[in-house]
Amino acid sequence: VHGIIRMEKVMNVYLVRHGISIHNLYDLYMHKQIKLEDLCEKERKIVESIAISDRRFANDKLLKFDMRLVDPPLSVKGVAQAITGQELANKIDVKYVIVSPLQRALYTSKLMLSTHPNKAHIKFLVVPIMREIISSMNDVPSWTLRDYRKEFENLPDMHYDFSMFDAFPEPNLYFLYSLDKEMREKAFARIHKEEEEKHLDIVQELMLQKKKEGGVHHNKIESYTNGRKRGMVFAKWLRKLMSEKGIKGNEVMIISHSNIICHLTAKEFNDYGRVKTFYKPQFATPYAFDINEVPELSEEFPQHKIHSISPVSYTHLRAHETLRYLVCRLLLEKKK
Repeated sequence: VHGIIRMEKVMNVYLVRHGISIHNLYDLYMHKQIKLEDLCEKERKIVESIAISDRRFANDKLLKFDMRLVDPPLSVKGVAQAITGQELANKIDVKYVIVSPLQRALYTSKLMLSTHPNKAHIKFLVVPIMREIISSMNDVPSWTLRDYRKEFENLPDMHYDFSMFDAFPEPNLYFLYSLDKEMREKAFARIHKEEEEKHLDIVQELMLQKKKEGGVHHNKIESYTNGRKRGMVFAKWLRKLMSEKGIKGNEVMIISHSNIICHLTAKEFNDYGRVKTFYKPQFATPYAFDINEVPELSEEFPQHKIHSISPVSYTHLRAHETLRYLVCRLLLEKKK
């Protein structure tokens, strides 16, 4: 397909980073890649106010903790990118679209595939573990998963499947189940002690605490290693799905985020588990990648004991809070 970055492999899937969202505008502005006058009034005010805050607190990137940027929407430019991406997407014989539940990815998928000649037959699977690695408040889901689900499941000619979330005891807190054990226990202990609706405040406090403690990951409440682990679990499931369903290479599109895509495509890591050699995804642009290149979970992460990926019952999933929640609905095959 002309214009698509391609690698000729056996089990190619198309990786797509979402279009530019509101939080990306600030980074682009700070790196002088966009000008304030290029933004609409609403977006310009947000970028200006964050820039003022950052100058006031020179030693603290306020962007990382700004509640206005929780699960941010696509920017005007991001919407335009997704629409422009239709031309390339329409040339791909896609059968499955796997998408992150964060709204910038959901709306990118909706816009990019809205004119696809086969859109009525494409299966859109909303997959919890394909969310972004949590390093900033913009990576944290808002309290509106139920609203997104209602909107997307009721689209007349596009079929979105959110059923993977049904296996979580608390679906709106799905992102906490795949955190490192220590951080997961801290978050749930605080949330259960207070109120679920305060999960954003609690996650923000944990980030600030992590930053104060310092260390390798600073304010990150999810380690790079955990992000890589999620990517490996996902890749193993996807290979199994493609094999069992007879899905050919180039029939799967994955719409996700920069960090999780970097960890899927990573070739080398430093001593802290951070990727050194990887593909840096472009906004709303398909990239063909061989999913077989993602290694199996084995000696690379000996400290993580992940249950083998095999079908398990819904009752068993509900009864045991383990890392099976990472793949919960991915492992459940509906009987036809």
